Amino acid sequence: MKTEESRKGYKERLEDFIALAKPRKNAQFEVNLRKQIVKQSILPEETDNLKVEKNLYLLMADFALVGLGDERRTVTKIYAFGDINETGVEEKVIRIIANERLKMDYQRLQDAKIDFQKKFF
Repeated sequence: MKTEESRKGYKERLEDFIALAKPRKNAQFEVNLRKQIVKQSILPEETDNLKVEKNLYLLMADFALVGLGDERRTVTKIYAFGDINETGVEEKVIRIIANERLKMDYQRLQDAKIDFQKKFF
C-alpha cells in the first residue's frame, strides 16, 4: 500500500477506491452530495481584451472510503455543471443528468458488494 508521501500529488479516482474496497469485508462508502458555486473568467473575442466572469455551479459527490482502520480517504467527482442564471427547467434537466450518472457509479459500487447509502441531487 502506498504511503501518504508517495500519494502526494496523485489524484485517486473512484475506480481506485472501488478496487481498494473490494477485498475488504468492512469497507463502505459514505456519500456526500453538494452544489458548489465557482467563477469562470473568460476572454470573449468580441470584447477588447476585457475578461468576463461567469458564475457556474458544480454538482459534486464526495465518496469517503471508511472501514480501513483509522484511515479515511475521500475522492470527489463532478457529475454536472451549469450556469447559476438558468431557468428552473434547465436546472432540473441538469440534475436529472447528474443523477443518471450517479446511478451508474452506484451500480458499480453494488456490483463490487460495497455498502453505501444512495443519495441524489
